[in-house]
Order: sequence, then C-alpha cells, then structure tokens
Amino acid sequence: MPASALAAALILEIAGGEVSPRTVTAGHIPKELPSVKLDVDRMLQLMDNSISLEDAGTILSRLGLSSSDLETWKIPSWRGDLERSADLVEEIARTHGLDNIPSRTGGTAVDESKIDLEYDRLLDFKKNLVALGFHESQTIKLIAENQLRDCLPLRPLQDGDLVKVARPLSEDHAILRPSLTPGLLATAENNLRQGAKNLRFFEAGRQFRNVGGGKATDLEADSIALLLGGEASPLSWTRDENRQLDLYDLKAAIQATLGNRSIQFTTRAREGFLLSGDIQLSGKPIGTFAQIMPSRAREIGFKAPIYLAELDQKKVLGIKQDMFQIEPLPQFPGSSRDIAMELPITTSNAEIEKALGKHNDPLLVSAICFDQFHDPSGKKMPADKRSIAYSFGYRSHVGTMKQKEIDTAHDKLRAHLEKSLPVTFR
Repeated sequence: MPASALAAALILEIAGGEVSPRTVTAGHIPKELPSVKLDVDRMLQLMDNSISLEDAGTILSRLGLSSSDLETWKIPSWRGDLERSADLVEEIARTHGLDNIPSRTGGTAVDESKIDLEYDRLLDFKKNLVALGFHESQTIKLIAENQLRDCLPLRPLQDGDLVKVARPLSEDHAILRPSLTPGLLATAENNLRQGAKNLRFFEAGRQFRNVGGGKATDLEADSIALLLGGEASPLSWTRDENRQLDLYDLKAAIQATLGNRSIQFTTRAREGFLLSGDIQLSGKPIGTFAQIMPSRAREIGFKAPIYLAELDQKKVLGIKQDMFQIEPLPQFPGSSRDIAMELPITTSNAEIEKALGKHNDPLLVSAICFDQFHDPSGKKMPADKRSIAYSFGYRSHVGTMKQKEIDTAHDKLRAHLEKSLPVTFR
C-alpha cells in the first residue's frame, strides 16, 4: 500500500490527473515465510569455531533476517531460498569468507577397489608407452571384412568366431573387431597420408569374438595393441645413417612397460604375416607379435618394416607391481666371464633364456648376449650351426668374491647349459 500511494502521488505531480477514491487489489498477500532454526552446534563445527554466535547473528541480521534469541530466525519475503539450517550456515560462511575457515580433512580413507586398481595400472601402462614415444589411438570397434587380414588376435580365428552385425550401416562397419591391430594400421595409414615418417601407436580397448565357433556365448576381452615402424631416432639426433626400428625395439618397449621383466618372443607361423609368434613371460603366453608383409606396408604407403603386438590386458596388468622393494647399490665388486656357444641354427634365443632362467645361482646376476656368428658357406663353421656369445656377471652381496668362487660358479653354469641345450663350447 505505501508503494502504491507513492506511485500515485508521483503520477499526479508529473502528469496530473485524478486519483480514484477506491483501491483495488488483485491476488493475495504472500504468506509469511516460516522461521528457520539455526543449529548452533553444527554451525560452530562446520565453521571450526572460526566465528562466534554473536558475529554469525550480525551477518544474518545484515542480510535482512531477524531473531530474538540468535537461534530462531525470521526469513524476509525476498529470501525464499532459506529453508533450513544448512542454508543459514552457507550464508554465514560465504559472508565470513571461506579463507577464514581453517582447512581440515573431513573424510576418511577407504580401501582401493579392484576397478580403481585396474584403472590406475592401465593408466600407468599408457604413461610408460607415451614416455617411450608412442601415441595413443582410439578407433571404432567395427571394422570392414577386408580388414580381417590385419587382425593379430591372441588366439587364431576359427570358423564362426566372428561377430557380424545383422544390419550394418555400411560395409566398413560390418564386423565387431576380433583384434585391435586393424584399427592401428588404419591409423598409421591416415598419418602417412599426412606426411608422417615414423610410426609409434598403441590402443587399449575391447575386442569381440564368439566362443567355440559361435556355439556358446559371446566373449568380450580387453587387450593392448602396439604398432611401430620407421627410424629408431629423430633425425636431429644422428649424424650418420639412422637405423630402422626392428623387432627388438618392439620387445624392448613391451619389456620396459612391464617393469623390465624378461620376456621371450617365440616364433609361430600366422597366415598373412611375414614373421609372427607368441610373447611369453616365465613360459606363459601374454600376447602375440608379428611383422606385416612388405606388400601390405607398401600398400599403405610405407617402405620400412612395420611391427605389431597385441597383449592380453588382464594378464599384463595382473603382473604389474604397485609397490617396489628398493635394493641398495652393490657394495662389493663383481666379475664377468664370457662363453661362446655353438648351437644348432634352429635353436632360438628364447630357449637359451629359458635355460638360464632355470639356473638358480645367487652369484649369477646378469647374462647378456653380445655377439652371434653364422657362416652359410660352411667354411668357418658348419652351415647348420650358429655361434652365440654371452657375457655372464657374478657378484656376491656378502663380500668380494675370490677367483675360486667365480670359477666354481662359472663351471656350474657351463654344466647346466650342456645339460639343458645341444651346445658345444668354442
């Protein structure tokens, strides 16, 4: 009513006219908002006693609220958002200043769930690959039928294994991918069109297949795929001719992401690939590797070899360590001995590493292959033989080893190799 009377008086003063003797009202006067009781103890707890009740009351009064006992507050008509004690505390904290409230830990620590642990391990795995120069790729889960030639599944495909889309939107999206490698090769091809010279890509995702040739339920599994090819180092790092990335670079990258655990590459033929095999850790398969055909590399516009690998994500993340035991630096000097072994040319290095892994000698701390020789002509050594030289390191954590201790340990190693491999020493 006072506002209406003032408005009428201003109209008469400025524009003239007459005021009606009747006052007409529309609607109803808003009901008075209910009072809100301030939980004083909770307010002091949330504010960590950084403000007194009197100062809190002053803040609320300045905001238009009124109270007779500083606990029950009458809410003005323009503050309909204040409905509970927490709303009053929020206004007090906002006006008082959050910087004036001491910080403290309000939550309690909980155990890490299995899902969180797997996520953190996968993220660490990706970070390690990025640190090695790889770029993450994310491709669609549907592939074309002609991309099946690029598949490098953990288990070879059989009739009925493919999961086909009943009504695909296009021929390029007709099959749920049984492997991640087709997407990586498509990514490589796109990058080559943009002028890329080196290829280092990886992808972590899900692949699909039927179990038992389609007779059982569908199987979804997560895997991690890698692709690399091109020059080993940036052009600015080398003065002489740069070497091309090879299979050992792929093995080194995988081994580095697994915490430098020793892995073995065992050959196994796969149709459509020049070189292929299984990746093993302690004799158990964890993935596959392959080199694509040179004709396929030229088809996507690349002249250098391209290498692929696909790892079982569950197995790989299951062996990653979340805690590491720090070992002190050696306090005593070590010694090394070299062995040149003559082996059948069909003997793989993985067999030698497997034999060395079964030799439990605390003094043997390292084994490094540093040379190999093969004479196809058969003049210097039989053509069906190969000479492989290893350097073995010995060290004791108790004290400096004596010559006799080193010789004894080395003789035990030679005897173990003669027993485990078809070897003769040169």
